[in-house]
Amino acid sequence: MIKRISVLKGVGRFSALNSIQGSEGDFSELNVIYASNSCGKSTLCDVFRSLDTGNSAYVIGRKRLGSNTQQEIVVLLEQGQTTRFQNAQWHERENCPPIHVYDDRFVAENVFIGYHISLDQRRNLYGLVIGDQAITLKQAVDAAEQQLSSATSALNRAQTNLTRLIPTGYTADSFRNLAAVEDVDNKITEVVSGLKSAEETKAKAEAIQARSLLDAVPIAEVPEILESVLDATLDAAALAAEAKIRDHLAATSQGLSIGWVKQGFDSQTSTACPHCGQEMQGLEILEAYRSFFSGELQEQERLRESTRNTVSASFGEAAQNQLRQVLASHRTERDWWRDAAGYEFTLPEIGDIASVVVLLQEVYQAIDSALDRKRANPASAIAFSGEELAAITAWSEMAAELSAYNQALDAINTELRDRRANAGMIDLALLQQRLSSLNAAKKRHEQETVDAYAAYDAAINHKSSAQQEKQRANKALREQSNQLFERYGSRINELLTLFGADFRIVSDGVTFRGGPSGQLAIELSGERISATPEAASDPSQISLANTLSGGDRSALALAFFLAKVEMAHDVGRSIVVFDDPYHNQDRSRRQCTIEQIHHLTGLAKQCFVLSHDLEFARAVEKRPGSFSKTFILNPLLDPATLEARSLPPLPSQAYLKNYHLLHHYSENPADHLQHLKEVADTLRVILEEYLRLKFPKAWTESDWLGDMIRKIREAQTGTPLSLCHPLVEELGYINTYSQRFHHGGTGDVTDEAEARELKTYVDRTLKVIHAGGNI
Repeated sequence: MIKRISVLKGVGRFSALNSIQGSEGDFSELNVIYASNSCGKSTLCDVFRSLDTGNSAYVIGRKRLGSNTQQEIVVLLEQGQTTRFQNAQWHERENCPPIHVYDDRFVAENVFIGYHISLDQRRNLYGLVIGDQAITLKQAVDAAEQQLSSATSALNRAQTNLTRLIPTGYTADSFRNLAAVEDVDNKITEVVSGLKSAEETKAKAEAIQARSLLDAVPIAEVPEILESVLDATLDAAALAAEAKIRDHLAATSQGLSIGWVKQGFDSQTSTACPHCGQEMQGLEILEAYRSFFSGELQEQERLRESTRNTVSASFGEAAQNQLRQVLASHRTERDWWRDAAGYEFTLPEIGDIASVVVLLQEVYQAIDSALDRKRANPASAIAFSGEELAAITAWSEMAAELSAYNQALDAINTELRDRRANAGMIDLALLQQRLSSLNAAKKRHEQETVDAYAAYDAAINHKSSAQQEKQRANKALREQSNQLFERYGSRINELLTLFGADFRIVSDGVTFRGGPSGQLAIELSGERISATPEAASDPSQISLANTLSGGDRSALALAFFLAKVEMAHDVGRSIVVFDDPYHNQDRSRRQCTIEQIHHLTGLAKQCFVLSHDLEFARAVEKRPGSFSKTFILNPLLDPATLEARSLPPLPSQAYLKNYHLLHHYSENPADHLQHLKEVADTLRVILEEYLRLKFPKAWTESDWLGDMIRKIREAQTGTPLSLCHPLVEELGYINTYSQRFHHGGTGDVTDEAEARELKTYVDRTLKVIHAGGNI
């Protein structure tokens, strides 16, 4: 039970809502709240609805326009418990009992009160009227639906997980039946290697066919004549001649070499010296020349230089470069065949190329050095030093390795020759098919795939069980719901009879397509009325659009709500809220509406009735056997007030007639364009009558509105008329305006009212009357 609304800030028309201190302002079992239209009744209904559902949107959507105030609501419950709305959400809502709200929003969302019945309304209808047993069955349906949805989702996930593992070209069944292959990894490796080689060979066919074989490595050999060249000697005469020439050169030619003399001797055409022209006929030195530069010595020199040239060609820089290039080319070719053609071969081990070239270079230097020594000592045999001999020996060993290396190249070249011949003639399909089969077989028996099939099979079984369970739950719920809808429809028809309606409700049961929905229809004079949108849009067809009056539809909506609350399993602890339930009803149904509200008040824990109809509100408050309280809601003051006080007395019939005239003009000025003077005359009259009703002892019979305004202005604080001080200025403006039509303004002829200006003053007059509800 709600004791009071302690705080209401920033919601709808309310910047704040004042409640009286103490228990005087507490709500009772039956509470009648009187307020004019547009004064906040629908705002309070949305607050109740938000409190019941926990849906903050109903409050957030009611944020006070133009205000930066943080929305806040504090509701005091019985036994001192509270629930509050702060930071856009409710707190401690679990303390609040169920709340049923009847207002325009309820009607629009739940009742087929328009021109056709929407699918959402059918579903809402079903959800609102199911009973305790049906709720249990509905929960079973929901649980079965959730299990089925969960099972379907699990199956979809399992199928997706399995599908991603199934290779192209296989189905779930064909992949499932693949047998395991023994030693599959090694077989895959072999096929992959062969396929890669074949693919690369085929792709590089032209390049392969144009590729050269591997050249043999050139192997330098020490000349056989080297030993005899180094071991050659000269006789004594040649040696004596050499010594004499050297002495002569030392004495006369400043250390010139024998080679220089040799050049001159070879070019000599007479007995004169070819260098200085001196006659040498008969000189001893000439005989020494002839002895030294002819015969054995010259042959030795020729062989030595010839050997040097041979050694240079085999071991020199050019030979070193050629050896380096050939060995490097072998490695280049090996890499090309591997990277470009997919064929890998291994070159024989001979060590680092630079090391091989160094050995060649060291042999060359050793032999060249020995020949240099021989040239300097032609008469003596020359022997290799230990280091030189080691270099020659090392090269001999390397030469043997190079020979073996060249023999290995023959086998490699044979394979390369075959590959060149067969390039471009390779069929890859069989290899690819074999690889695909092996990979599929391997994938099928991996643990991930085995688990995926197990999960997939379990999900299929789970979904099948869930489908069967849902069918059983739906069947049980359908049987119970059909019984319930018959009972619910029967109660609605009882209420319609009490309301004097000439139509009735018939039930078509429950459908579960797209979610459960109730199938109620209208029957008039024994004929079923179409409730489809198509019929409503065709004026030639009988439909809800052209058979039920506005009063009939309102009666149907109220009967729907009453039956729904009566049959609620928690009605005994519920709060029921009515917002203008008599609104749009025929007057003949007024008393029945009051009786049903009183009846429901006896069933529920607490009831609120909000109304702008003073006569209806006063009748509702008089419920025998219950303690009711009345409240006046005035949102035009700031802060607004919800004051526990007696409802105002009913106005006279003349006042009521004038009020309805002004109210109707405010809403529909076009209907009164021929009677503007009558409306303008009513402004002063209704304000005078209103003040007379409010303060019957404050005026004399001769007081007009101007006299009343003066007395209000002069009223002392604390007197009843002083309560009207906030209205006195606005009363003066309205009085001045109305005088134009009673006294002719400043002339002798009354003014003509202008429709738009008149509407402004009509609205201002009604606002004064509404604001006076706080007096």
